[in-house]
Amino acid sequence: MSPLNLEVIEQTPHNLVFVIEGISIEMVNALRRIMLTEIPAMAIDEVIILKNDSPLYDEILAHRLGMIPLKTDLDAYKLPSDCECSGFGCPLCQVSLTLEMTNTTNAPIEIYSGNLNSNDPKIIPVDPNIPIVKIDKNDQVILEAYAILGIGRNHAKWQAVSNVAYRYYPIVEFNENDLNNPEENNLVVKMCPENLFELTSKNSLRLKEDYWKTCTLCQSCEKNTDNKIKVRAKENSYIFSIESDGVLPFNIVIKKTIEIFNEKIDEFITKLEELEIES
Repeated sequence: MSPLNLEVIEQTPHNLVFVIEGISIEMVNALRRIMLTEIPAMAIDEVIILKNDSPLYDEILAHRLGMIPLKTDLDAYKLPSDCECSGFGCPLCQVSLTLEMTNTTNAPIEIYSGNLNSNDPKIIPVDPNIPIVKIDKNDQVILEAYAILGIGRNHAKWQAVSNVAYRYYPIVEFNENDLNNPEENNLVVKMCPENLFELTSKNSLRLKEDYWKTCTLCQSCEKNTDNKIKVRAKENSYIFSIESDGVLPFNIVIKKTIEIFNEKIDEFITKLEELEIES
């Protein structure tokens, strides 16, 4: 297997796309599953509603609060199961967020995630404009919510990323001298669902330089040229995409993923050694 190599090809505040080489598909899938289900993230888990004049039942209001993504500080907080308080709630594993809103206007008002007040300025909603509920004139909503660390395996509200996907790195090869039929070339351009091909001034076929970014290995070009164009996946090379709602920075997500992956390998080795001793 070739040495591990990672190259970032696209990064925005909520999306990261990179090419990873020198890794098996089993390992790539393991990294994906860890990102989705094992990385801790902060979310509201308990809500005490003191007053709720809104049209929503208390349970629905609490559920909406729980699904608001919160910025997470993994260095400052512990999972309740790892905390000295055994999960009963302390400053090391729990954050308090309060909400007290009264409509003093003559029209309905919207309560947003930005109206939540946290006792830790680092643990706040990633977006202050997430709507929670509307209240009418003279109505009130007063509540206190408690956020803790959790993992996506237990509930989707604790997912550190919104979505993770990977696909094979595509390789498209052909000899221009074999593709000398203008009608055939034009058909390839029209039938490619990702518009990866274009015609030159001499009606010869040309592949765009960045075709690998969007090629889905559909093999449409192969079928329309009687295999004059060869499409294959590059061995042990994948295009990895992560979509985030901003709970954790991408560098923390990747770093934590590798840490958890190594911990699982160590645990597996330990259990294997225990089995050998018993046998």
